[in-house]
Amino acid sequence: MINKHDELTQRCKRLGSEITFEYCRLHAEKNKVCGSILQCWWEIFDVTDFLSKHLPEEQFQSLFQQEYKPKVTTIMEIIEQAQRRVSK
Repeated sequence: MINKHDELTQRCKRLGSEITFEYCRLHAEKNKVCGSILQCWWEIFDVTDFLSKHLPEEQFQSLFQQEYKPKVTTIMEIIEQAQRRVSK
């Protein structure tokens, strides 16, 4: 049952707010699993085992290859882009 843990909640390090496991599993971007799901949920339950049983192999393996920038890095990039626009 893929929605077994959907009601669990915790604070999202990327978004800075409380979210459900369902949100991570059906990430806002094109219903893809969030690339940080393994790092965020491993302390709550065995998310790796759970997803390995419920996701297609290719999608499961892709979770180990995704790298997300820390929120601070993204914010710094946005600031730099804004500074470049202003200085033009």
